[in-house]
Amino acid sequence: MIKIVSSISMKTGILAVCVYGVAGCSGLPEKKRSSKSINEIVTEITKTNVLMGDAVGYGIERPEQWDRYEELRLRAGDKELMALTSDTNGVVRCYAFQALANRKTADLFPIVRQHLADTALVKTLDGCSGGSQKVGDFFLETITINKRAWKLNVDQKAVIDSLLIFENGNRLNARDKLLSAVEPEEKYYKRLRQLAIMENSRPAVVALSKYRRTQDKPLIEALLKDPYGQAYGFNSVRNFPDRSFYPFLEQSLKSEVTKNNRGNDERLQLLYEAIVQYKDEASRKLLKLALSEAKDMQYIYHSDYLQMALKKYPAAIYEGIVNPVFTGVPKSNLSSNKR
Repeated sequence: MIKIVSSISMKTGILAVCVYGVAGCSGLPEKKRSSKSINEIVTEITKTNVLMGDAVGYGIERPEQWDRYEELRLRAGDKELMALTSDTNGVVRCYAFQALANRKTADLFPIVRQHLADTALVKTLDGCSGGSQKVGDFFLETITINKRAWKLNVDQKAVIDSLLIFENGNRLNARDKLLSAVEPEEKYYKRLRQLAIMENSRPAVVALSKYRRTQDKPLIEALLKDPYGQAYGFNSVRNFPDRSFYPFLEQSLKSEVTKNNRGNDERLQLLYEAIVQYKDEASRKLLKLALSEAKDMQYIYHSDYLQMALKKYPAAIYEGIVNPVFTGVPKSNLSSNKR
């Protein structure tokens, strides 16, 4: 459960963070060490301008950029690294914060709090996976995902959670993840409505759906009608299976079985999970119809989506619709819990 503190007026600033390569801090090989100054190392990191892990590319090789990070980590003191978390280059900010978090010799809460508004994108490369991410999100991932890194205490986390939710204009992905975990308590409701209406926050609508309130139904319906927001809409219906949403689900499923879908489609998985919340004869007939119309590989995909939905939300009324071949759902599970 998220603890929200009363003081939420603290201003945010610029932040940096990194999670890739955190586990690879075993030290720089002697032959790689140099007599370069901290400024020279920072200049070279900036010139490459990619946040790399300790093994990249198809050959899984150690990149020179990681050697630069290791040299920075080993040679810079805490004060130097703290100063570099406000460097003009995002990759430098990331590496500096990562080094501090792994060192665990300083309280990083003031830095994290100050830099929650750092939405600058940095290019990333770890293994064969390249992409980009906001440096503020890297900061928060470093101190949450990496088990060996410095951690926020309970009170500090409450402050950060409060700022993410209640500070206007926050654009970190961390806020969306936080909204998905919010429990439907009254103290959050007004703010969630504000985020959903004023900032068009889709995750906020999903959070609102947990309250199951009539006044939020138009917000959910808007997501169901929006091709780019349907996954959030299906997620919302999973929380709030109101009868008025059922026609949208029915239309969507009938349309999907005629398309060439693939496996591992989160949107379709959420659609099936939303439909099985109704636990009535109409939804049973709809699911049987979908499987009867799906052909070849589409039948395999859709039956697998349904089996996974029933494994997560078993109900006796759906027993016998599909044989549990792919996900290994025991038949007894389908009738053991009438929801």
